[in-house]
Amino acid sequence: RRRRRRRKKKQSGKKTKAGSGNSSDDNDDEESDHDDGKGDSHAADSVTEKNDEKTKGQESPSSKIGKKKSSEEEAQEGGSKSEEKAKDDNQKQLKKKKGVQFAEEEDEDTNRLTEQTIKFLSKGKYRVPKWARLPTHRRAIFEVRKADEVVDVVPLGNSPSIIFGRQKDLVDVQLAHPSISRQHAAVVHDKHGRIQLIDLKSGHGVRVNRKRIKPNYPKRLREFDVVTFGGSSRSYECQYRSSEGKGSRSGAKDDDSDDESLHFSNDDDDDEELRRKRKQQRREKEKVRCSHLLVKHRDSRRPSSWRQQKITISEEEAVEKVMEFRGRILKSGYKMAEAFAELATKYSDCSSARAGGDLGFFTRKKMQKPFEDASFALQIGELSQAVRTESGVHIILRTG
Repeated sequence: RRRRRRRKKKQSGKKTKAGSGNSSDDNDDEESDHDDGKGDSHAADSVTEKNDEKTKGQESPSSKIGKKKSSEEEAQEGGSKSEEKAKDDNQKQLKKKKGVQFAEEEDEDTNRLTEQTIKFLSKGKYRVPKWARLPTHRRAIFEVRKADEVVDVVPLGNSPSIIFGRQKDLVDVQLAHPSISRQHAAVVHDKHGRIQLIDLKSGHGVRVNRKRIKPNYPKRLREFDVVTFGGSSRSYECQYRSSEGKGSRSGAKDDDSDDESLHFSNDDDDDEELRRKRKQQRREKEKVRCSHLLVKHRDSRRPSSWRQQKITISEEEAVEKVMEFRGRILKSGYKMAEAFAELATKYSDCSSARAGGDLGFFTRKKMQKPFEDASFALQIGELSQAVRTESGVHIILRTG
């Protein structure tokens, strides 16, 4: 600025002077001015650079907030990514563990039967149970005895399931006794390496050590157990013939540590509750046909009848009358039904007296409970004792 002022003063002084005296000095001044401009531009540039550095160092609050937000978002994204990676790693580890467990289970259960094997071993109504496995006791046998003499040997370790019965094309071991059913019983090897015996709903049953086993429920056979089928005089002694228990009854092991319930049914129906419901339905569908003779008393639900408008006898007197009628009916012998109908027509206080006391067929839950129980407990042609209900005292004859 000082130089510029000086130049201005010089220029104003030169104007007053004449002519073109010092042209060289003017050129020098111009060069100096040019140099001064360069120096001024360099100074301005340095000042702007310093200001820019200050502005960089002193950021505005809005930019700081934006940066904070972006850093928080980045941290959240990083945290979510790390969590996802951790989850993926955990899932991979679990899959690996499960794969190892499944592989171990497959290795342990190598004796599982294929569907083709099950179909091949199943015959008639009998179906091989799902828990059947390949036999582990390959040397197990049934030693067949008759009158304490060994007459035959049946190998049990050659097949997962062996059917015993009378019909040749439906069994593996044929039994000739007339009390044997077509498919009488089955011997099955289970997943614990034990031998199970199943009664296939045979007519005359299966006994283990003289005790009849429950149909369709597996019964574990231990070494030296004696099995009999139906009424046959032959006995089948189970022998595992293992090296530890060979030739010694005390050597037979009896470990129940891994025993568990095994279910079996010819219809693949292992649900006990469903069986109970079906049994109840069958009971409800049962029908009986009965005739009865009713004697009312003053404590009856309705102490009046077609014979008498008001009944005044006591309950004990009604029982005596009924027992008297019962004795007369029994004396009639094979004409019991005719005698019963005749007495019911004359002396019964029920409207069924017109039909000789006949009530026709009825199912359960149609009569009073004591009457129902007594009716279904009778055999056809059998006469009951005195039965007391709210209506009075009855005697019942089952006719169908």
